[in-house]
Amino acid sequence: MLVAQRVNDFVTSHPPNALCDRCICDAMNFNSHAHSAQITGALGTTSDFERLRGICNVCKEERVVIRCMKG
Repeated sequence: MLVAQRVNDFVTSHPPNALCDRCICDAMNFNSHAHSAQITGALGTTSDFERLRGICNVCKEERVVIRCMKG
């Protein structure tokens, strides 16, 4: 499975929770949160996701987060 699809599936499986790139990085075992930031940045341009400044549901820090807008 492609890495981008794994991130998409991970974020989609947590609606309506907002997740930051660092927490996604940790959950997906990436070496750098820049990798997850690149993928979530692209997902955030679609109508299925919203990417904005907010509170991460996992770490409770205010960061740029992504959330699934489906269901």
